[in-house]
Amino acid sequence: MNNLLKISLLLIFSVLFLTANAQKYSVEAGFVQPKQFGTGFSKSYFNGGKIGVNVEFELKNNFSLLTGALYSMVYGNKTQYYSSTDSVNYKTFGHSIDIPLHVNYSLPVSKNFKFFAYAGPTIGVGLAQPQKVTAIMSDAMKTFTGINSISYANNDLYNKSVIQRINLQMSIGGGIQFKNYRLKSGYDFGINSINKIDSSKILRQSGWYVSLVYQF
Repeated sequence: MNNLLKISLLLIFSVLFLTANAQKYSVEAGFVQPKQFGTGFSKSYFNGGKIGVNVEFELKNNFSLLTGALYSMVYGNKTQYYSSTDSVNYKTFGHSIDIPLHVNYSLPVSKNFKFFAYAGPTIGVGLAQPQKVTAIMSDAMKTFTGINSISYANNDLYNKSVIQRINLQMSIGGGIQFKNYRLKSGYDFGINSINKIDSSKILRQSGWYVSLVYQF
């Protein structure tokens, strides 16, 4: 985890440096659909939105370096069945900040229209992930699984050290730009395990997104 923190701090300082020397600014809003998956875990899907600002540092030969800060809020609702009468429902909200550090390449088609593609790391910083667990099962099954109904107030998965706050991702994507408007889509591949309870069981968070960007 110390290495993750060092990498994260290095990238954050890079963000601050580039912000001070940025040539272009933009605002971004879009739809996100992350998922959590891993060995011994059933997949958990989330839906939500993100909004934030980007800064872009122009390089040579149509290359640029883009970074920024994007706030995401997602919601997941999953029911796991143990039998026809025993089930557990998980309602989860996720709040996080993503800090991209992407190399962008543009391919102009005309004066006002171009294609672009990008790749690079993204640091996901978890802010809060409250979860409500509703168990509909017999007392014997509750004892066997160790699951009880838990309220939002005392079950933030970060505060309870269930999952890691830092989620390092490798992002890849592309889109089109017309004048100052960009339509982009991409996928974030989770690199590190966010399972904080058992390091031997890998749990990753990845996901795709689509967003609209207005560049100043």
